[in-house]
Amino acid sequence: MKKIMFSAVVFLGASLSYGQNLNKDATKSATTQGPVVSKEMQAYAAKKGTYIIAKPQGKDLTPNGEISLEKAKLVDPAAMGIKITDRTQYYGITGTTDLLVVKSTWVLDNEMKTANK
Repeated sequence: MKKIMFSAVVFLGASLSYGQNLNKDATKSATTQGPVVSKEMQAYAAKKGTYIIAKPQGKDLTPNGEISLEKAKLVDPAAMGIKITDRTQYYGITGTTDLLVVKSTWVLDNEMKTANK
């Protein structure tokens, strides 16, 4: 009986001392600390910031706006007059059923990090 009680105290003590320590920094939401659009990110986005896809069938997707095919072919969001945000943006292409996808800061940051490896 003494061995069981001793084991229970040891396991309880160990779990309390090695348990997860929650402080204010660890509990912050990750979405509040998004990547910032830097000069390097803007240069990367000028080459790989957008792409064109066929509109997905059966998926309810509301475009952020419309853009002409000529502007959509520019690839650079800044040249199209589109600001890069922390969310991926979708624009309908006038006269087609295709969508222009503008990559978010999260996607661009991840692509830049993996491209440098």
